[in-house]
Amino acid sequence: MREHHDGSIRYRLVTDVRELFEIVELQRQVWGPDSLTSMQHMRAALLHGGAVIGAFCEEVLVGFCYGFIGYDGKEPYVGSHMMAIHPDYRDRGIGMQLKLEQRVWAMQAGYSKIVWTFDPFESRNAYLNLCKLGGTVSTYISEFYGMDTAGFPTDRFLVEWMLSSERVTRAVDGRSKLIDDVSGYPRLLAVEYTDAQVTGIGDVTQKHLIGESKGLRLPIPRAVSKLKHTQPDLFKVWQRQFRELATTAFAKGYEVVSCQQPEPEVQDYVLEMKV
Repeated sequence: MREHHDGSIRYRLVTDVRELFEIVELQRQVWGPDSLTSMQHMRAALLHGGAVIGAFCEEVLVGFCYGFIGYDGKEPYVGSHMMAIHPDYRDRGIGMQLKLEQRVWAMQAGYSKIVWTFDPFESRNAYLNLCKLGGTVSTYISEFYGMDTAGFPTDRFLVEWMLSSERVTRAVDGRSKLIDDVSGYPRLLAVEYTDAQVTGIGDVTQKHLIGESKGLRLPIPRAVSKLKHTQPDLFKVWQRQFRELATTAFAKGYEVVSCQQPEPEVQDYVLEMKV
């Protein structure tokens, strides 16, 4: 893998033990002490075909992504386990570039797919994974890491990134065709507002429409951390309804192909029946 320069940020593979320790420290800064992947774990993964890619600003580590090799009984692929950006360097496109570097590395190594998990209620991650990178989702995993410290289930979407597909190629080249108007797709969950603020969700879902429509919309709040803090009971209900609807839709043959922001406080996932 050749070093890639992007302005003041440089990207390269990390194998040195001292730099792997720096990555552990960056994890600690971003997530705290309870979500760390150790230097020893990463070093072992590197020995067996994995990769740690670092983003450096004047030789100071400011971001990384880490993946190891997985196998699903059919073909090997890359499991992208972790990515983090130093808080001072966010909103500079480093996360996007790290994924692009990971894609190049994986394709050069002979892999056709990278998969990773993310919290479906994290709207910015959703936009990056689906719209900018061209990933798709058709798997929902409940309580992937058990319960978090605040008592919420750690549910996750599983992203599949088909590295040389037309969808992904167009996305990473910035040529993604905007998805057609989806306002005609039924929204499976009603969102209630008071003074332009999300204050609730409807009691009745549109679950019966799953399988009846080519496309569906499934809403999430854009400011989930605020909702968890100010209305934790509402978040729990929303998450539970979302889990049931997404799981049912995936079982019926839908996949998440995009996300849109129809209202300031809400982002819709766009699900379509697989072709």
